[in-house]
Amino acid sequence: MRTVRGAAVAAALALGLSTWPPYGAATAAAAEPVDLGGQPVDGSTNPAEPSRVEAGLWTSALGPSSQPQYFSYERQIEDSSVHVGVVGTPRTADYDGFTIAATAPTPEDPAGADCGSGDASSDTTYFDAPIGDEVLVGDEDSADDPCRSAATITVTIERYSTSSTEPLPIAIKIVEEAPVTTPGEPVAEDAELGYDLPEPVDPVDRPQGAGSFDDAPIVDAQDGPVTIAAEVTEGTTLLWRVPLAWGDQVVARADLPPVDAEDPVLGVGVQVRLVQPSRDTFALTTSEDYYYGDYGDYGEDPAVLVAASHPLRYDNRYRDFEPSLPGDHWVAVSVEPAPEDREPTEVAVDLTIEVPHVDGEEPTYKAAVLAQGGGAGPEGYTPETPYLVGDGEFAAVASGNPFTPVGDDDEAWWGPRRAIGIGVGVLSLACCAVAAGWLSRRRAANRAAATR
Repeated sequence: MRTVRGAAVAAALALGLSTWPPYGAATAAAAEPVDLGGQPVDGSTNPAEPSRVEAGLWTSALGPSSQPQYFSYERQIEDSSVHVGVVGTPRTADYDGFTIAATAPTPEDPAGADCGSGDASSDTTYFDAPIGDEVLVGDEDSADDPCRSAATITVTIERYSTSSTEPLPIAIKIVEEAPVTTPGEPVAEDAELGYDLPEPVDPVDRPQGAGSFDDAPIVDAQDGPVTIAAEVTEGTTLLWRVPLAWGDQVVARADLPPVDAEDPVLGVGVQVRLVQPSRDTFALTTSEDYYYGDYGDYGEDPAVLVAASHPLRYDNRYRDFEPSLPGDHWVAVSVEPAPEDREPTEVAVDLTIEVPHVDGEEPTYKAAVLAQGGGAGPEGYTPETPYLVGDGEFAAVASGNPFTPVGDDDEAWWGPRRAIGIGVGVLSLACCAVAAGWLSRRRAANRAAATR
């Protein structure tokens, strides 16, 4: 539970009320839509001439639902798996969404063999929250299956039928994954979602989330839960980045403080979802938990929202478990827009994130790979960097390198190891200062002796 500060504490104690704080009283202008990132690309509306894209992150927009966009990707590694993810941010409260379909054209079948499909749709309560899904091409297919052997993969992205005339911003994430020699620890046949709900700890004010995937601050929750006293403007989504390695599981908990019965924020909804490196969005819970809820009054129990994942295993992809790729994952907190008759305001959310680890054998990748069609594999590949995440760019994780903080150092990341690192850093600087002073005095003395 958050510790209320300042006058709010005194008022709560004087009235004998809960120590939950009221939502942010000051109004705030609605924030910009979530920035999806990526390099701009114009999608083709001609299926015979799709727009070619490399591995990486690309941004575009979908127009009317009658105009699908077509893209193509040239496989670089023989027997690879190609992850094609799409994330979008609807701009109106009208029902919206998209479908993804991957095909592998062959001389015998120019239309292409079906390599999988996916879809994502908006929730009208949180209409501009990120929505996403992915298609995996070549995972369990036999060697002679076109989806595994084809050099070219065609991707069709089509908008759902909607009354909205606003373009639907999307980002397309393409990651090519090298073939494995061993898939690592398998998921148990009777595996079910399980997690321990993290208990909130003393909250910190930072890192406040960002409205951008690229700028989302990293939360280091490997050594225990981190609780952030977040403030989110109605009608917006904030993101935090959480790096996951094999065997890691992420559990995000959001506590919504109760408000006064006359408070306009009473009944305002909040949802918590997760986004994996492919930009697929999801929120897993047990039957006792919910990833969405709303602000109740002081006479009600405060809402506790949960979004979790399975422990990260390679063969999660075969069981429709989430997630299946290591790297950056994002926790997305979305708040329902304010009614038109009042300005949006900031609401308080205590966000607790924890990353427990489950031991198990990790997957191993081929020591050397072949290029698509035979011959030496792409330059830069190693079994320690099996993910092609950009043009000629291989990485150890599917999102690139998630362990380098971005943006303002003060807001980039926070975790149980942060204080230790700061302490060591301060001590190191102090030692350096002492040593520098001593060295400076020695040099000055030597120069003085030399001039005598």
